[in-house]
This record gives sequence, structure tokens and C-alpha cells, in this order.
Amino acid sequence: MEKVDLTGNMMLDFVLTAYNYAKLKFNKYSSIYSKQKYTLPQLFAIVAYKTYNKYDYRNTINNLRVSDKLWKALNLKNIPHYTTIQKFFKKLSVEKLKEIDILLLQHFPVSECYFSLDATGFTNSYSDIYYNNRTKKTRRSYIKNHITVDSKYMLIRHHNAIKGPKYDTNFAISAIRPIQSYKPTYILADKAYDTELIKQTIVEETTALPQIPVKTRQKSGVYRSKCRTIFRPQVYKFRNQVEGVNSLEKRKFSGINNSRSTNLQIKETKLKNICYNIYRSIQIVQK
Repeated sequence: MEKVDLTGNMMLDFVLTAYNYAKLKFNKYSSIYSKQKYTLPQLFAIVAYKTYNKYDYRNTINNLRVSDKLWKALNLKNIPHYTTIQKFFKKLSVEKLKEIDILLLQHFPVSECYFSLDATGFTNSYSDIYYNNRTKKTRRSYIKNHITVDSKYMLIRHHNAIKGPKYDTNFAISAIRPIQSYKPTYILADKAYDTELIKQTIVEETTALPQIPVKTRQKSGVYRSKCRTIFRPQVYKFRNQVEGVNSLEKRKFSGINNSRSTNLQIKETKLKNICYNIYRSIQIVQK
């Protein structure tokens, strides 16, 4: 990636970093028949700007009109209509988001450190409350976001999002296997992950020891019993990091999704995970 000179303005640095990563992974235009008014990296940077400021599409464009620095930084000759940004996000491939995330994480390699697992929910801003009142239901639908965080940089190394409610254990195996290449020392999680299969997977398929508290009424399981003897409270304290990441992500980029369809809500949640990694990478470089 080309070197980005940080300006000291976090928002501008964030948008520029997103823009530079996008230039490496996106084609310049969507097709040969494009009107070529705006490039795909420019549109992605505007979506990142929208996410950072927790704007809707209209407010994003209204605020972009008065930001001369962003105009120049993104080489914009014209400001797109808000529907252009909306259509771009709808067509945006989740695979492209994944490619940008992989590229970013390659700049912050880790090995033999701790990894923490946790999940949280992102609610929907649309009709939930109205229909809850009509149907007298107390539970709202939401997107369950499961993340894996490393202890060295506190970056999200793996993430998955799906319509909730779902048990955290549904995500565990698919989260453990992708981090094998990092050669983790410990894998940390709360009591919700205390199952024989999860602990067996950690011990047999990774280099890590599971640091998962055993439930009070645990009665069976070879690996669950062994984990009582290898549990280290001082190591387990690092699990607070993943809770801190969840809290920061929802506070900084909003814990509410504005998209209507479930697929777009899932994509929006994954975009917030990548936006967090961009934000955190800037903090690391600034230290």
C-alpha cells in the first residue's frame, strides 16, 4: 500500500486510509460503459466517511459538499447524488470487503499471542419498535456479530455476522480454525463457550490452550475436566480486550444498522468491523 501521510485529523486520516486500501482492491470503474464521473475507490471512501460519522445517505452528501479537504483528498470533481452511494453499497461485494480486511491485517502480523472470542448484537433502526408495540413482543430482531481479537494490536482477526438470536457457540468452531496460522498461545472466551467440542477443537487443531471457565454444573467431558487444571486467571483477564473492542465499535460506528433488508444489515455490520480495523490501525501507527 502507498504510504499515507497522517494529517493529525482522525476523520480525514480514516477516509484517506480507506481510500488507499480500496484503490488496491477495486477496479477504477464498475464497467466499460460507466459514465466515469466517480471511481469505485472514491465511492467506497464516501461510504467509510458515512459510517465513521454515523450519517444517513442524505446527510453524508450534505456534509461532503462543505468539506473542501475531503474533496481534494479524494480527487472529487463532482459530488455524487446520495442515491449513487446507496446503489454502490447495495452492489458492494462482501468478498471485496474481505480482501480489504486481509490486506490491512497483513501490515500487522502477529504470532504466539492470545486471542479472545465474543459476540454482540446490532439492532435495526426501522420498524422493530412499531411492530413490537403492535404485536406486544419484547424481543427485537438483530444481527449477531462474532469477532476474534488478538492481544497484541487489538485488531479483529476474524468476524462473522448472521441474523440473531443465535448462541455464541454456533460461531466458535468457524472462528477458531482461521486463526490456526497465527499459532495462538491461548484462546479466551467466557462460560458460554464451555462445551466439550469447542475445547477439543482448540486443543487438537491449534497450538493454544483454552482459557474458558468451566460451568458450575459441569459433569462430563475429558477436555472440560482438564481445563480446570490449566485455567490461569491472570491470562483470562485479557478477555476484557474483546469486550472493549465490541464497546468501542458500537460507540464509534453505532450499534444500530440503518439498512432494511437482512442481507444489507449483515453487510453493514461487516463493514463496521473493517472500519474498526482501519480506525485501530491509524491509532497503532500514531503511537
